[in-house]
Amino acid sequence: MQDDALKALISDLGEGIVIDAELLEGCSVAAHDLDDMDAVQAAEVAAHVFTTLFETKVSEQTGEGAEPEEGEWSGVVNGFRFVIERDGDGDLVVDFSDAPSGTTGDA
Repeated sequence: MQDDALKALISDLGEGIVIDAELLEGCSVAAHDLDDMDAVQAAEVAAHVFTTLFETKVSEQTGEGAEPEEGEWSGVVNGFRFVIERDGDGDLVVDFSDAPSGTTGDA
C-alpha cells in the first residue's frame, strides 16, 4: 500500500480500535496478559493490530512507554504513533496517528 493511501486509511480508521480476543488471534501476547504488558509487548500488540486491520507488513515496531497501573502504553509502528489505553467501558483501545513520536500538541 502506498504511503499516502496508508496515511489516509489510518486517518480515517486508526482511532478507537477495541482490542478484543478475536483481533488478538495469532498475536504473541495473549488477551489475559494485556493488563501487565511491558512496552515491547505493547508494540507487539499494536503491530499485530496494524497488520491485521491495515493489511500492511510491519517493518518497525518500538515500545516507548508502559504504565500498566495507569492503563496506558505507547510507541511507534512503521512510523505511526500508537497509544493503547482503557476507554470509559474498561476496554483496551488502540489509536494510531501520523504524528511523529515525542511530539505534543497539534503536530
